[in-house]
Order: sequence, then structure tokens, then C-alpha cells
Amino acid sequence: MMMRSGEPKMGFRARIGRGWRVTKLGMHVVRADPELMVYMLFSVILSIIASIVLLTTTGGLEYFIGAEEGSGDRAFVVGSFLSYMAIAIITVFWNAAIIASAHERLTAGTNPSFSYGIKQAMKCLPQIVIWGLISGTVGLIIRALDSVRFDSKNPGMAIVGGIISLIIRVSWWITTFFVVPMIVLDKISIGESMSKSPELFGQTWGEDVVSTTGTGIINFLVCLLIVVIGLPLGVLLGDVLGLLLVLVGIGVSVLFFSACEAVNRASLYYFAKTGESPPLAQKYGIYFANKTGESTPLSQKYDLDF
Repeated sequence: MMMRSGEPKMGFRARIGRGWRVTKLGMHVVRADPELMVYMLFSVILSIIASIVLLTTTGGLEYFIGAEEGSGDRAFVVGSFLSYMAIAIITVFWNAAIIASAHERLTAGTNPSFSYGIKQAMKCLPQIVIWGLISGTVGLIIRALDSVRFDSKNPGMAIVGGIISLIIRVSWWITTFFVVPMIVLDKISIGESMSKSPELFGQTWGEDVVSTTGTGIINFLVCLLIVVIGLPLGVLLGDVLGLLLVLVGIGVSVLFFSACEAVNRASLYYFAKTGESPPLAQKYGIYFANKTGESTPLSQKYDLDF
């Protein structure tokens, strides 16, 4: 896809700055509405429950409880496969729910109920299930390549496996970055979403990378700070209580920044379509484009038909 003649190129430093503003907006939104973290919490809880239920019903738990050698191996493989697919579907569902809820906050400035995101995700449940199965399958392929890489005694095979795994990871991330927002916000089919997502990513790649890595780095630093503070607390309050406080703190941090990342993706999708900051960003004095407004919508600039 070629840029139209006369369009100015976006400098890398400008992309970094915009990506950081996207990250700040995400943190502002989640701090103002911590209810968004509950979507992430439900995703984790339901994933754990699904894994336990599926491993139990398939007999895969025998692998962990010391049944006769080999008796639980096949059941464990079946249970693990089903659990992995269930977790993939659950993750996509709750990501869709939080993106829908975040988009409503960003664009309408309202504070929708917790059920709003769930209702929006339910409207495209078939696509979510299919997409969960697709992404889960790709995830298993990547894990299989990683397994070959780590288990191989041949250094050459390990290097080749690592390179192939990295290429697939990066390619998949680029190809699917905007798929869930397209499915839940614009009700676009999976095939069409996968064809258009790379186009949008190609024009916002710097912002996408900076907002994703920036959120991850801040989360890591916060978790590190919690551990540093928690160690002396463990001495004062006891090992068990100190460890519990550290785990709770890290859990809250992960939930917070996971929610931020979902808000970031909703913000980037809005910007990719319109060329402007989401309306809510102005409340915090945050502008993705220049303050006067403006920037040609990428959906028009690159002939993306939404």
C-alpha cells in the first residue's frame, strides 16, 4: 500500500512521543475507572476454572497426583489442549469486552456499566470463539517450536527454531494487532479484519510498539518496586504476610497495566481510523495529532474502506 504523494512522513521521534501520550491516556482512564481491571480479573479467574474443570473431566489431573506411570499422560495432553483453547477463547472474549467499554469511555465520555462490555462482546460471540480457536492454534504452534528449540541438543536446530519462532510471533502480532477492536467495535469479519489490521498497523507501527513496550516496562518497574518494598516488610510482618502483600501488589499491577494496554489499543484504533485523538483525551490535555486538529484520517489517507 503506497502513501499518496504529498503526504508528509511521520518522524520516528514523533511516533515515540505519540506512543507515550497513548500510554499516558491509558493510565489516566484506568485510574479514573478502576472497574476496567475487573474485566481482566474475570479473564484470569475463568481461565483458571476452565483449566481445572477440563483437566479434571479428561482425567489429566492424574498426571499431577502421581498415578501409575504413563496412565495420565494422554489424558493430560488432551486436557491441556482443551484448556489452552478454552483459555484462548476466554481471553479474547474479555479483551473484546474491555475494548468495547474503553472505546465507549474514550469516544462518548460516558461511564458505561460493567455489563456494557459483556453485552457488546456477546453480540459477536461466534467470531470471538472462532478467533480464540485460531489464535490458540497459532499459540500452540509457537510453543511447539519453542519446545524444539529448548529440547534440541543440536545448537543449529535450536537457533533455527528460535528464529522461526520469533518471526512467527512478530508476524502474528503485526497481523492481528487490531483484529479484536475491528470485530467488537465495527463487527468486521475475521478474514477482513486480518487483511486490514496489518494496513492500519503499518501506519501506526511506532505508536503501537511504544505504547505496548512502554506499558510493559512501567509494569515491570512497578512490580520490581513492590518486591523491593515487600522484602523489608517481610522482615517486619513475617515471611508469609510479607509474601502475600508482594503477590497481591504484583497482581494488582498486572491487572492495572493489562487494562491500560486494552485502553491503548482502543485509543490507537480510534486514531488509526480518524487521524485524531479520542475525545476523552482532550480532558487530560493529551493530543495524538497536533492541537489544532489535524491530521488526515488514515482510513481515508490510505484508502481503507471501513
